[in-house]
Amino acid sequence: MRDRLPALPLLTLIGWTFFVWVSRLRNVFGNDELSGWGTSWRIGVVVVFVALASLAVNGRLVGLFVGWTIAYWIVRGGGILVEDHSAGFKAIHTVLMVVSIGLAMWVWRSRNR
Repeated sequence: MRDRLPALPLLTLIGWTFFVWVSRLRNVFGNDELSGWGTSWRIGVVVVFVALASLAVNGRLVGLFVGWTIAYWIVRGGGILVEDHSAGFKAIHTVLMVVSIGLAMWVWRSRNR
């Protein structure tokens, strides 16, 4: 049973990542106000997250996946908080940021025990 415990944090982060970023992809394709560049970079972020999560499933690039998750949310989440967005938008993204960073830290701590 002890050998299975480190898998739980990683699988939880992977599942959360797919949930968040596949949902994001639907939002990007449904947003007619985005320019070509605006759509492209948003799709690129989704591709990076999904690719890293997919590679992390079998234990490869877990550190990169965790590091990317934390760095992305600190930079982008912090930007969202200081930019001109509605309180609801900021609240939702703060929850996404806190959960994502928390899960990434859980993975990091479980792998370094």
